[in-house]
Amino acid sequence: MFRGISTFIAAMGVFGGVALADTISPLSYTNNTLGVGDTVTISKTVVVEATGPTDALLDVMFLVDTTGSMGAAIANAKTAASNIITGLGGFGDVQTGAGFYNDPAFNGVLSDLTSTAATTIATINTFGASGGGDFPERGHEAIQDAADNASWRPGSNRFIVVLGDASFKDSPVSPGAVTASLAAEGIELIGLEFGSGAFSADIAALGGTAIPGGTSPSDIVDAILDGVSAGFDEYMEVTVDDLGAGLPEIGVSVVCTGADTGACVGDTAVGMYDRSVDRTFTFDVTFERLAAGDSSFGTHALVDGGIVATEKDSFGGSAVVPLPAAGFLMIFGLGSLAVMSRRRKAA
Repeated sequence: MFRGISTFIAAMGVFGGVALADTISPLSYTNNTLGVGDTVTISKTVVVEATGPTDALLDVMFLVDTTGSMGAAIANAKTAASNIITGLGGFGDVQTGAGFYNDPAFNGVLSDLTSTAATTIATINTFGASGGGDFPERGHEAIQDAADNASWRPGSNRFIVVLGDASFKDSPVSPGAVTASLAAEGIELIGLEFGSGAFSADIAALGGTAIPGGTSPSDIVDAILDGVSAGFDEYMEVTVDDLGAGLPEIGVSVVCTGADTGACVGDTAVGMYDRSVDRTFTFDVTFERLAAGDSSFGTHALVDGGIVATEKDSFGGSAVVPLPAAGFLMIFGLGSLAVMSRRRKAA
């Protein structure tokens, strides 16, 4: 687990000028001769580095308690917003979004996930602290709304980051319903605590991790980057998949052939893994041409279902479509007739 500025350096994947990050190799594969119905199998190696990913697909939704007591925290979040999103970009391809909750006001998702940082920053800048004066707040509703309705990308590593200082209402949305929504989408929940321990307890009850939000913009940056980094620290499954991107021309199937520890189960390496050391996994990936046509797509290293590295595969569309058996017999027959005709003329 990384802390403070070390988190940012690790997320950027740079140490001594050498990129240290999760990888899948070979980095690319090209085949322009694979015929329809033919297959080719390529061995691929996935290395899950101790330092974490720099080529991950990362979706992060921010939710902010906008009641009156959150004034200082919201001001710091506005100042920190640009640095937060820049730091998250060190993990890979990042999309962010933002929303708020209050009591009685409630919005949930205000701006959906986007790769345009300015959109998320502009949304956060609209937040102001007002109302409240009592608690609990409508945090459960906001988290469930984000989990159920944000446009999470297929294969993304998903996080909801909540900034708050008070406990959550148990109705009309129960903690169990929120936990089910988080689990259904494979979302890690992070809470930045700016007040009472009741907020941290409610985050923990949802299976999330609570972190002190601190008293400055830099504290918020560090807390969020630390939380996201920690979300990659432990994992149970590693596999390779194109997530259907090769279709309809190319089908992809995978067999796990080697696991650092644990065991290969079908297409997946399964075990209790952590990033205390670099870990290596191997897979046989079989490409089958299902139809003619050009096809270029990514094959991904997936850790607990989230993309951490991608390599590019390319198949040219000029591959020959094999004739059915009747076609070969017809060609053979015509060839035989031609030979017999030549022999008669020679006689």
